[in-house]
Amino acid sequence: MTLALYILLAAGIAILYLWSSRKETRSLPPGPPKDPLIGHLRYMPTAQAPFFFHEWARTYGWYLSVTVCDVMHLQVLGKSMIVLDTLQAAIDLLEKRSSIYSDRPPLPLYELLGWTYMLSFMRYGKTFNRHRQVYQSFLSRESCAEFEPIQTQAARRLVKNLLASPTEKYGAVLSKFTTSILAQVVAGHKIDSDDDPYLELSKMVYQVFSVTGAPGGTPIDFFPPLRYFPSWFPGAYYAGVARAWRPEVRKLYDYPLECVQRQREAGNALPSFLLSQLEEIDNHASELDHEELKGAAATLFGAELPTRSAVAVFLLAMVLNPECQIRAQKEIDSVVGTSRFPTFEDRAELPFVECILQETLRWNPVAPLGVPHRSTQDDVYRGMYIPKGSLILANVRGMSLDESTYKNPTKFIPERFLPLPLGHGEPDFSCLFGFGRRRCPAVHFVERNLWIAIVSILATCTISNAVDEHGNVIIPEASMSDGVDSYPNDLRCVIKPRFEEVEALLEESILSPTA
Repeated sequence: MTLALYILLAAGIAILYLWSSRKETRSLPPGPPKDPLIGHLRYMPTAQAPFFFHEWARTYGWYLSVTVCDVMHLQVLGKSMIVLDTLQAAIDLLEKRSSIYSDRPPLPLYELLGWTYMLSFMRYGKTFNRHRQVYQSFLSRESCAEFEPIQTQAARRLVKNLLASPTEKYGAVLSKFTTSILAQVVAGHKIDSDDDPYLELSKMVYQVFSVTGAPGGTPIDFFPPLRYFPSWFPGAYYAGVARAWRPEVRKLYDYPLECVQRQREAGNALPSFLLSQLEEIDNHASELDHEELKGAAATLFGAELPTRSAVAVFLLAMVLNPECQIRAQKEIDSVVGTSRFPTFEDRAELPFVECILQETLRWNPVAPLGVPHRSTQDDVYRGMYIPKGSLILANVRGMSLDESTYKNPTKFIPERFLPLPLGHGEPDFSCLFGFGRRRCPAVHFVERNLWIAIVSILATCTISNAVDEHGNVIIPEASMSDGVDSYPNDLRCVIKPRFEEVEALLEESILSPTA
């Protein structure tokens, strides 16, 4: 039986190779040398792929004797992969030609996990458009203003919890901040304890993404029949992982809707996304059925991970760049003073804080590679042939390091976004939220969460280096974890009140939402 399985796998690879080789006479984008049959399989990075792709693009990114360094072709088991390493290439293809680059490839591993009706992974088509329309209505720029009281209170509790927690608990504190906002907005649920079921669901989502590999990047995604093989079979390891986690993923779908339905029947349901959609379903006005609604809510809860990670990156940046922290605090003091917390009404008057937000997103992107797109027809870009069905990878990490757009890209320089002559006049780093029809519909909501967290921490806290048991100052390395959600590997720091009145200000503002 084992021999038969090996023969089947080898035959499948050979067929894929022969099929893909038919069109290689056209001028594909440049890329590193590859092996017969398996292509670049032996050279594909097992970790930190965005950095490898960026270096490969710089090394092999030439075409017709002209250095382009922004479009690269890879091939694995007969499947073409196109890596876009600059913002301009991504805009040209994913936005200006979005009609043929908005699809997702099949993601067999995520299907096995049970990630159904998740907008991030959904194939492009009528179902995708229906879901996106629901999000755009609920999370429009105007609608997001309704969530400001929830976000503001969560940010103040975030500050209180950071000040009361040791360094090793900061990750849990950040997760509680983001999850508390989402639980209230999505399900009308207020988190009051550290063992809240929604916090457990949030922890589960993080664990699942950390053990299942990059979307579209596992052996099962390249050779789908592996999903049916036992986990001990070569290449089928992730199938076993997915089967083990599938029941936990299902809880994320079922629990929120079941809770809101029970509260609705009892007459004590608070306003939320799920409640409004249930009412529309009853009135035959919703675009979604109950199962799709579960997936829509799960998609929104998925926004917890990048928000949590981005606030962590901000803390890391402030430890390593204290001069930026001091400058931002002076700006806040001049506009807000020290007798109250900043509010969303202050945002337009705090341009340097806005720059810190943008630089946090650029300096260490929390979604460095994102989810691959898929080309739905053959295309030619600047003379380079892009085959139908190619995986299109927007290397966000590579874009953040593009020296033609961002000077000294490895440095944390918030003023790069200020207009000339005050700053460098460099463009905002909006590509973290995706491109074209795949751009995250929750972008305004997520940015508001990040801004109120950052400005609240800066207004009331001093973030400084931790020291070890020998009294030596710890300088954390600015490196990030691997995977879909990238998080600082070292977040050791000390967060203390900026002034004596902070504790009293916190108590007053948390008790009085208008403070």
